[in-house]
Amino acid sequence: MADDPKHAPTQKPARAAPESLRTLQLDDDARVRSEFQSALKDARRPAVVVMSGNEVGTRKRLAGNATLGRDPTNELVLSDAGISWRHARIEDRGDAWALVDLGSTNGSLVNGERCTDRRLAHGDKIVLGRTVLRFELMDPLEEAYDEHLQRLLNVDDLSGLFVRRRFDAELSLYVDAARASGRPVALLVMDMDGIKAINDRHGHLFGAYTIGETGRLIGRVVGERGIGSRFGGDEFCAALPNVDTDGATEIAEEIRAAVNAHGYSYEGVALRPGISIGVASFPADAPDAAALFQRADEALYRAKQGGKNRVCR
Repeated sequence: MADDPKHAPTQKPARAAPESLRTLQLDDDARVRSEFQSALKDARRPAVVVMSGNEVGTRKRLAGNATLGRDPTNELVLSDAGISWRHARIEDRGDAWALVDLGSTNGSLVNGERCTDRRLAHGDKIVLGRTVLRFELMDPLEEAYDEHLQRLLNVDDLSGLFVRRRFDAELSLYVDAARASGRPVALLVMDMDGIKAINDRHGHLFGAYTIGETGRLIGRVVGERGIGSRFGGDEFCAALPNVDTDGATEIAEEIRAAVNAHGYSYEGVALRPGISIGVASFPADAPDAAALFQRADEALYRAKQGGKNRVCR
């Protein structure tokens, strides 16, 4: 009976693995290996990373000689008071990179040793004043990963603008450079009008869409003239180097007009936000970055009290 084919158990055919669980067979694996090896053989590109100090997290890629110090015209500006105006230089010597002290008050250290001229290797720790930097050599794959990481650290996902920490650091550098050159730097402090009503009526996804769209509008209007930041919620700022109060007021009006003209629409629902903007500039309205923000914030308050969706200075 057991040998009777009529009573033999029926075996179900094996099911194919779902597409998402299959491993793709690479037919051109030789080309993949060749491209990977070629990338690793490319010249490793130098960079300096601030590991501790006022500019912690800043990364400067080097395309040639770079001077480090408090002078705003340096390739890498370090605001540490223990660092000289032009403290040191990283030199490209063709087959190597070197750190050269430029007669600084407090000297330069590499891996804990004071030096005046020292060849650099990947991972070397450089100490200038109270600031610690790391010298790195990165291949293109590492560089691409680093660019992605820097974006995660410095850019607000919703708006595409700088996060506040990065913006504050850049604004301080702008003001230092303006003080040294005798040129102005302007600040716009912005707050959206109507976001609470949008959230209450349609939900927070509609509000988030509106905030994100506005951030991208601000970025496009400011363009190469400065930098923008989302400070949190529906608040934005923009710093404009070499722009005085009059020029900044014109740019603020451009932003307000762009917001008013933009066709905000989410899931078929038309939205109509506004934006209030306060304007101030250094040195006309304030002696430093902190006071500049306060003056612009006071102007924003006047714009809100005056009826919203307007620019005040």
